[in-house]
Amino acid sequence: MIDQPPPELRRIQILAHVRRNGGASISQLAREYSISPVTVHRDLEVLATEGLITRIRGGARAIEGDARGVETDFMKRARQNPAGKYVIAAHALREIADGSTIFIDHSTSSLALARQLERHPPKTLTVVTNSPAIAYELHESNIHLVVTPGEVDQVMRLISGGWTEDFLSRLHFQAAFVSAAGLSLERGLTTTRQSLAGTLRAARGVSQRTVALVDSTKVGRDSLLTIFTAQEPEEIITDEGVTPAVVAEYRGAGVNLVVAQPNPAAVR
Repeated sequence: MIDQPPPELRRIQILAHVRRNGGASISQLAREYSISPVTVHRDLEVLATEGLITRIRGGARAIEGDARGVETDFMKRARQNPAGKYVIAAHALREIADGSTIFIDHSTSSLALARQLERHPPKTLTVVTNSPAIAYELHESNIHLVVTPGEVDQVMRLISGGWTEDFLSRLHFQAAFVSAAGLSLERGLTTTRQSLAGTLRAARGVSQRTVALVDSTKVGRDSLLTIFTAQEPEEIITDEGVTPAVVAEYRGAGVNLVVAQPNPAAVR
């Protein structure tokens, strides 16, 4: 039997196929990737919800980048290091206890975690998120889903602002799963959005522990505003794209940096 790639990687392949050819039918994609039409339909629905393609009868059509810049921006983030995000999400999933209440932010790394939760749902779980995409992704009846109020940023696909921060300040989480545009020892976890920084600080302020999901392409990068110092999250999970020397440097500075492995039994 041919090994199938994880759903996230398969969707990236399907997206590339649609963009390369300008469109594709469900039957074409099913043959190309040796999957069922039902699976193709589900993948196309996910990609359409994320604004990456346009659904048409019997298939999908590519979105012209010049016509809808919002989709192009989100597409760029969604396609960045999908394998690393998948491994990070699989590791983070093991840290979510049945019966807990967690916060998951808007990032594409957190979207990968939401998909892990959907495939491997706990017995009971409450998820609070500021992500419309994650709200769409979670269908399991075992998951009690709460979406924060606030202002919607259509470019970043997130909800933030004063209403969001006030709402979060009244809650309590066992864990908050967050990400950032960059991570460095000098600037910590950074973002370009002031309102997002406030939202993530509010979530951390009511969480027993904060876990940052930071894929290796973001390590060593700085953005405009600091959200937290590198030492503030109780754990930062990254992927194997980070060199051992960088891992040692961060750990030597008091950062609990964990490198997730494709084999969940091997974590360094």
